[in-house]
Amino acid sequence: MAPKAKGQLPLPVLIDTPVWQDYFRKEPHTFREVNALMDAGRVCCSDLGVAELLQTAETDEEIKIFQDFTHIFPLLRESPGAWVEAARLCFKLRRRGKQLSLRDCYMAVLARDHRVLLYTTNKELVQARKAMAIGLGLFPKRKASA
Repeated sequence: MAPKAKGQLPLPVLIDTPVWQDYFRKEPHTFREVNALMDAGRVCCSDLGVAELLQTAETDEEIKIFQDFTHIFPLLRESPGAWVEAARLCFKLRRRGKQLSLRDCYMAVLARDHRVLLYTTNKELVQARKAMAIGLGLFPKRKASA
């Protein structure tokens, strides 16, 4: 992903479900980072991420909070053929010896299509980023460890 030009606004950030789960558990580092992103107006969401959070909700209050995400944060709409492109990406990665779920490939495709950064704790996704060769930007900027 090209570096930010001087004076250009920082890119929005699509927060992956495991990061939201850490946030709601108040994991200190994640809690600070996500709050800073929210304060800066950089957070966006996806229907898949919201659905995953709703599926794990344990209280009516959590259901309300998660449902409100689509009103609080910009919702990234699915491009036509996004799931098919995600499946093709899974195939491409598998041929390169990398295993990544269809769901993770879909999140990568969604982030790439909308030119947003993806904030994920999924080590396999981070490690497969180079093999994907789709121009996926991650937040915070990190390198694969393997």
